[in-house]
Amino acid sequence: MAMTSLRATGLRKTFPGVVALDGVDLALHGGSVHALIGANGAGKSTLIKILTGYYDAYEGRIEINGRPVAIRRPADAFRAGIEVVHQEVDTTLVPYLSAAENLLIEQLAAPGSGLFIRKQALYRQAQQIVDELGLEIDVRAQAADLSLPQKQLLVIARAVSRRAPFLILDEPTAALSIRDAERLFEIMRELKQRGVAFLYVSHRLAEIQEIADEVTVLRNGQKVAHFVGEAFDIAKGVEAMLGAPPGELYPKRQPAAERRLVMEVRGLCWGARLKDISFDVYQGEVLGIAGLTGAGKTELLRVLFGCEQPDRGEIYLNGKPVRFHLPKDAVRHGVYLIPEDRRNLGLLVEEPVRMNVTLPFIRDFSRLGFMRPSKEYARVLQLMDRLKLVPRKPDLPAKHLSGGNQQKVVVGKWLFGAPAVILFDEATQGIDVGAKRELYAIMRELARSAAVIFASSDIDEVLGVADRVLVMRDGQFVGEFEAEQADRQAVMRLAASTVHVRS
Repeated sequence: MAMTSLRATGLRKTFPGVVALDGVDLALHGGSVHALIGANGAGKSTLIKILTGYYDAYEGRIEINGRPVAIRRPADAFRAGIEVVHQEVDTTLVPYLSAAENLLIEQLAAPGSGLFIRKQALYRQAQQIVDELGLEIDVRAQAADLSLPQKQLLVIARAVSRRAPFLILDEPTAALSIRDAERLFEIMRELKQRGVAFLYVSHRLAEIQEIADEVTVLRNGQKVAHFVGEAFDIAKGVEAMLGAPPGELYPKRQPAAERRLVMEVRGLCWGARLKDISFDVYQGEVLGIAGLTGAGKTELLRVLFGCEQPDRGEIYLNGKPVRFHLPKDAVRHGVYLIPEDRRNLGLLVEEPVRMNVTLPFIRDFSRLGFMRPSKEYARVLQLMDRLKLVPRKPDLPAKHLSGGNQQKVVVGKWLFGAPAVILFDEATQGIDVGAKRELYAIMRELARSAAVIFASSDIDEVLGVADRVLVMRDGQFVGEFEAEQADRQAVMRLAASTVHVRS
């Protein structure tokens, strides 16, 4: 593949009352990874949508290999060789088609393909692609039945298989395990050797430091910094993103005034996914559950929240046995879940912020079956101020919020209740470092009066926020540490091996 280049100059995009992008320059070169970072709302998504033809009205110039191109529709970007893997992969997959059909969807739509496609040939071709990339995906499974990480890998495989000279990856590792992320980086290095140019967007700055050849930082729609090679480090990146020294990311641990046992779990089993799970969690503590993607963290929290029914085992809340047949049973007992997939499981994205945050406790805002708007708006505005949720517009549809502010809505709706146990499942996926810091502070505040369980595949994050850490692998706990005494390497070894340890 010949060396290619894409150069954008003076890109500017405005919405009513808002300058989303203000005169930004960006250059992509074949055989190089250009990382784009910034806080939620900095302009990253706007820039990507311009380069991929989702916005037809903008100012500025785009050149490919020195020649100006007009990119006003997605088809223009596709013809120019620009392929994008969006963070929200569900929007780019057809759920009722198989993984193979989604991977090779152009063949289904090709002229002359007729009403029937030779499925076996399609499956063989798809299997060859995933095998070449070293991915574990059942090409015959429906896309709707794939896990979130598998969907992400499927969309990445589709983009790679099209052999486009420009690949835009938007938070590609947000749902991936460490092993899958490392495989993605290997694929990227191989494609760099073939001359592919990457635009790589991620909030995981350690990844940026590992994979990027240059880094551009956006803040408030403007390009505020550019680093080449080893000139970039995480501290400089955070300071450029926030416009101030980063300070402490994780809130300080504070000894609980009262250490009261809230939840006990004994011998919990669910098929092959959860095996003899037992643990306690106390008011005033953040209990971290660390493990790779697929370790069973999400399954455990779904059982605790009543989404799934265990085969056997007992759950005790405040010393009394409980059985949650449905999530509403858990909510009634003060057990709340912040799910891994916030857009599909935590939000009504088409509905306004106020509906999202008041819906679980709608009876508190109604009288004789009728909503009391004055009470609802007053409480919602108070909550928005408490969470620093912007924009401060209760009637704004949730889909128009940044990822970090969407997650604040998912967390904030539970603040109207009386939490006993709050379950966080991969709660910081796809949100920037500033939003993460605010979320950690909210979680630590909640832990003063409730028990918090925080599950994440980011080992550093778990060690930073938790008081105590349980390590999970293959549906069971394989180690326990006091967080301040835990060693990152030891936790990583346990998460990826079959050794069992308790400290």
